[in-house]
Amino acid sequence: MAQATLGAGDVRRRFENVIDVLRYHVATGRFGYVDRIMAAMDPAVVEETVREAVRAALSAASSPRVIEGYLLEYDKEKKSWEPKPEKTKVEYVEDERLRPGSAIPTRARLHGKLLQVDNEWRIAYTPPRIPSEKELAEFFDAVRKDLNVAKLVASLAMTLESRG
Repeated sequence: MAQATLGAGDVRRRFENVIDVLRYHVATGRFGYVDRIMAAMDPAVVEETVREAVRAALSAASSPRVIEGYLLEYDKEKKSWEPKPEKTKVEYVEDERLRPGSAIPTRARLHGKLLQVDNEWRIAYTPPRIPSEKELAEFFDAVRKDLNVAKLVASLAMTLESRG
């Protein structure tokens, strides 16, 4: 395949909400959307997959809830997750419960906030940013020109954002 016509920075800026929807699904353990995009040999497969992912994200984001607890932060000296001293509220659309002290899946950090609520740990998955029709149309146009754009978007969805 030819080299992608857009660089990673351009793709991240132009299709940030498409990436965010896919990142949300990866964080919650639904890898199927990204897997299908990575394996796609035709732009139509990418379009169908992304539209399905957006519909599922819209459904999840339609009923956000709020959870209150202590954010967990990794303490390198203690080599363990420790709760911050102040309570915080987090808007979430889906959550996962863990036993305190258990391993936290790396994928959860893509779109989740780690909290201690009462005597349990919870991963509160924050609502994904839904792409506009304009962003989707531009993404599908770019994919029709170069399928590698879709594969780059899928790769970016599996990495942590580097925002300050």
